[in-house]
Amino acid sequence: SKDRVEVAVLGKRQERQVDNTQAGIEKLAQWMQELQPELIVVEATGGYQRAVVEALFWVGLPVALVNPARVRQFARADGLLAKTDRLDAQGLAEFGKKMQPRLYESKSEAGKQLSALLVRRRQLEEMLKAGQSRLRTTPQSLKSSVQKIIACLKEEKKSLEKQIQHCLAEQRTWQEQTEILDSAPGVGMLTTATLLAELPELGKLDRKKIAALVGVAPMNQDSGKKRGRRKTKGGRGGVRSVLYMATLVATRLNPVIRAQYQHLLKRGKEKKVALTACMRKFLTILNAMIRDRQPFRCPASA
Repeated sequence: SKDRVEVAVLGKRQERQVDNTQAGIEKLAQWMQELQPELIVVEATGGYQRAVVEALFWVGLPVALVNPARVRQFARADGLLAKTDRLDAQGLAEFGKKMQPRLYESKSEAGKQLSALLVRRRQLEEMLKAGQSRLRTTPQSLKSSVQKIIACLKEEKKSLEKQIQHCLAEQRTWQEQTEILDSAPGVGMLTTATLLAELPELGKLDRKKIAALVGVAPMNQDSGKKRGRRKTKGGRGGVRSVLYMATLVATRLNPVIRAQYQHLLKRGKEKKVALTACMRKFLTILNAMIRDRQPFRCPASA
């Protein structure tokens, strides 16, 4: 939480609280080093977990960051309906033992900076949309006040985009990947930055795993003879929203994605369904490009 970290050790009846401050986190890291656990599971709590996870990671401890919704569903399946911080800590330990979540991989300092810039840009986008919606119902005498704020937000957004571009350009490890991704019609600077910062697994996983990670893999809804409608669930929302816009552009400019989109529409698929399928196809292509370190190549028949 904001003020403290609740800790439980599986099978040892050890429970402890430490302050969620630098001094408290240092004590926690020292205790964990003495304990030498097989796995430390930390719940994502809106940013309050970041310092804890980074501290444990950098002293060489095996730490996993998990979605609280998954842990809560696990607790309910285990018959635990009550909820307190202490019970949650115990539940995290049980979840870690039985589910063995993937270990946390820290970003580089440049990666953290790029992620922060992208988050701030998304915040500005939301404020801009709110301001533009508000402008429609604002009295004429007050419109200039709202317009000033909108103009200021637009300028700040442009400034952030320049910083993002500069961040990409100054990192040698990203330069080659940027050139590869930018070669695909439909991919712009923001798409490239988001993929590099928020999807470091790109090029390291197979097409099914990367699609599931982003949240564009269709999930079965079958039971007996019933064949339910496939739906996409979960995944990384920030990456998915950027991929959606890139795919929307690609349905016009990218010959491979355009051909698939038109083919799906001719088969009677709804536009939303066709676009989701194209998102998955586009992600698969980008994943292969980074894996093989090859730029986009248009098939001769396209």
